[in-house]
Amino acid sequence: MRLKTAIITGISGVFALVAVGVIIVSRIDANGYYRSTIINKVEQETGRKLVLGGELKLSFFPSPALTVNDVALSNPPWAPVPQMVTIGRLSANVALLPLIFGGNLRIDRLDLKDVNLQLATDAHGQGNWETGPEKAVTTTPAPVSQAALPLDLPSFGEVTLENIVIAYDDGQSGKSATISLAHLALSGSSESPINLKASALYQGLPIEFSATLGPLSALMTSKAPYPISADILAAGANLKISGSINEPLSARGINCVITLDGPNLGLIGKSAGASLPEKPYHLTATVTNDADGRFTLKALQASVGSSKISGDATVDAKASRPKINATLDASMIDLTEFPPGPSARRSDQDDRLFSKDKLPLAALSAIDADIALSADEVKSNGVLLRKLSLHLTLDDRDLRVKSVSFNLGAGQIGGEVDYLTRQSPPVLSADITGKDLDFGTLLTQLSGYDLLEGRGSLALAAHGSGDSVRAIMASLDGSSSLVIGRGLIKNRYADLIGADVFREAFAWTQGKKDSKLTCMVSRFDYRDGLGTARDLLIDTSDVTIVGSGTVNLGSERLNLELLPRPKETSLLSLAVPIDIGGSLAHPSVQTNRMAMAKDAVKGIVTWINPLYALIPLVLNADQDTNPCVTMLQAKSAGTQKQAKTSTGIGGFMNSAESAIGSVFK
Repeated sequence: MRLKTAIITGISGVFALVAVGVIIVSRIDANGYYRSTIINKVEQETGRKLVLGGELKLSFFPSPALTVNDVALSNPPWAPVPQMVTIGRLSANVALLPLIFGGNLRIDRLDLKDVNLQLATDAHGQGNWETGPEKAVTTTPAPVSQAALPLDLPSFGEVTLENIVIAYDDGQSGKSATISLAHLALSGSSESPINLKASALYQGLPIEFSATLGPLSALMTSKAPYPISADILAAGANLKISGSINEPLSARGINCVITLDGPNLGLIGKSAGASLPEKPYHLTATVTNDADGRFTLKALQASVGSSKISGDATVDAKASRPKINATLDASMIDLTEFPPGPSARRSDQDDRLFSKDKLPLAALSAIDADIALSADEVKSNGVLLRKLSLHLTLDDRDLRVKSVSFNLGAGQIGGEVDYLTRQSPPVLSADITGKDLDFGTLLTQLSGYDLLEGRGSLALAAHGSGDSVRAIMASLDGSSSLVIGRGLIKNRYADLIGADVFREAFAWTQGKKDSKLTCMVSRFDYRDGLGTARDLLIDTSDVTIVGSGTVNLGSERLNLELLPRPKETSLLSLAVPIDIGGSLAHPSVQTNRMAMAKDAVKGIVTWINPLYALIPLVLNADQDTNPCVTMLQAKSAGTQKQAKTSTGIGGFMNSAESAIGSVFK
């Protein structure tokens, strides 16, 4: 009985003491007892001023709880706004038993409402979240060892955040971003996985986010990779991330599979202020990174509409300029599905073909790149390229297409293009060749005019300098060559130059639907933007046309003359020299009426011109030889022979041609 009485008495005494404690604690004025202590402690530890504007409530039963309204923590003096964070309401409930008997702290419930967090960095990269005395950033801080961080972390029953705004201002780049959390719910513990679900608004874009992360204890250690699984919905897109991070606090050792799917890429483009195809899209890759800041994308698979591309890539984010290395293969790249970019309004209103607006050279300084691309097919504006091979490098603003080749129909185009912008003025150079090209089909695809049937070759070797298209063309040096073999010239070109001019200048074609093309050669030499016709020759079943003159790429003026010789002797009187003038944007075609008045002289000219004397070479050429080239080679050989003899028939022919030609000037 005595033992029983002692136990009852002891328990009664304990409850009495607890009751007394409850009465005493309940009468404590938390605002007066703790407010100043909390404020002083925060300022002592952070160097920032803490404001507790609302009432501070503290209770201990049934579990310790704290509620406070209108909390604010000040910013350092250099920050753009006075407060780093403001909290409308904060309440927390802490488990009582771990406090009494020891163990890790457990927060049963934490609620935050109406939070505004203003994060910022100064011009040196120092963040306003870095507490304590300000210091200049002179060296890169050593990475924090995760093993050295405290491991006695609290566990959470439930954390709820509502109406949270987080803004970030980068004092070095001048960029800013804002994210709003409408709702966030989080639960987890030191040893169990963390579950997170949130609804947010980023730059006006609604986002739904859910994730399962590793426990808090694993977050602070590097004993094993930290698991992460996340699912994000935004702008109709579904982004899934699954994998692990070796050092999550320093974002090192990432090894994750990323998958992105969506029905309309245009929705993401609108959110980012870009014009993107309104097509379904897919992206998947394994993303890893190393201690040097290099990210690697393995097994990359991407598609937009009918375009599909795959390969591997690396991004060196810690270089002085981010550098991208990629090896990519595509089964199809359909550029017709991509909307045209916003047409930039030209500042010049002079109706010129070549713009004087500055090229966007600043974009070349943003990154470095080394990209190799192979594509089975590339579709653009009705033109289908096959077997594209491209190697492109961008090194400190110097852009080089080291090699590019592709099939166009049964033909092939290849070459190199450089645009070196490190020097002043920038220099553009190109060396392009094309073989067995179907110029008729190409002309139809590019212009919509079905005027020509014929295959041939082209070559361009030229360079120019400047930071605008107009400047480059005005300084162009080099040469171009276009050679077309047998084909067909369709007389629909009458619709382009005007019926009246057509009837007068091409009288020998009246009543004929088309003309058989024997050959065509156009070769120009360029010096300081002035292109001079070295060889200009067209031979058809009806007429042989020899051309001369210039094309000024600087002024964009045309000054060309075509001298026709009908092959029917009875039509010689109808041969009228044709002048092509005007500008590249608005060319003009008209007959030379002065020459028309000199029929007799015209007949002598057409007889004397060395090319006309070589017409039999055209008629007798075999199928494997371009007859126009043969004629021009024979002309060149004859010119060299004439140069050795200034008397006799050769000298007479040269003198006669010069004299008669001067009549038409």
